[in-house]
Amino acid sequence: MTGFEYVRAMRRLYNPRTPRAAMVAAEAGLLPVEALVYKSSSVKPLFEEPYDLDELERVLAQRDLSFGDAMMLAEILTTMTRDSDKERALFAAESLTTLENRWAGKVERIRAAAEAADRPYRLARALYEQALLAGRSAPIRNYYLLEAYYILCQLPEAGSPGPVFDLLIRCLVRLDLLDQAQAEIDGASAGGNSGELLALTVEIAFLRRDVGRIRSLLAGRDLGSLGLDPDLLEVLRSWEG
Repeated sequence: MTGFEYVRAMRRLYNPRTPRAAMVAAEAGLLPVEALVYKSSSVKPLFEEPYDLDELERVLAQRDLSFGDAMMLAEILTTMTRDSDKERALFAAESLTTLENRWAGKVERIRAAAEAADRPYRLARALYEQALLAGRSAPIRNYYLLEAYYILCQLPEAGSPGPVFDLLIRCLVRLDLLDQAQAEIDGASAGGNSGELLALTVEIAFLRRDVGRIRSLLAGRDLGSLGLDPDLLEVLRSWEG
């Protein structure tokens, strides 16, 4: 069977949901090898409507699903829960539950892991991610954010710029505690100038829609000398204008 013959006949044959399922079916002789080639090369953007349930399920099943991909998937599924097609809405709701349970399992595995130097930070990070994935419910989201925040507060790195401090500020911002977040930044700034702290301060001013404060913060600054990540530097320069 040639590739074109398979495409013409595929509606009458077993329809594998993923490339792996196509490979297993081909190895078992249920499908020709063209099925694997077709499934592996048939790529449709996730955000293209109508959403492809098979493709969503394939992404959801990835063992190494990144947090960024999980957030994108959650956004699509949340939209789909309002679909007029009840079957698609149910698929979306069940998939969201699967996604949230997956991160809940990640949190519990870290809790149960042997003590390690970075374990508290990893646990706080997992809780923060779980909070964002469960963002449809404010009480649940805030519960996880507060737990992550209290863990971070106990770490010695919580008072100076770095991954721990950045995540701590993220928790406060997501909780809409902007005054407290700014107070934490001001306290850390006492130890010296930092481009990261400036960026966080500008971000909070942006969330407050305080254009005048943004301009005063960036006025006369040599942003290129702050050693910032190129993407972050680009954001600051856009706000500068």
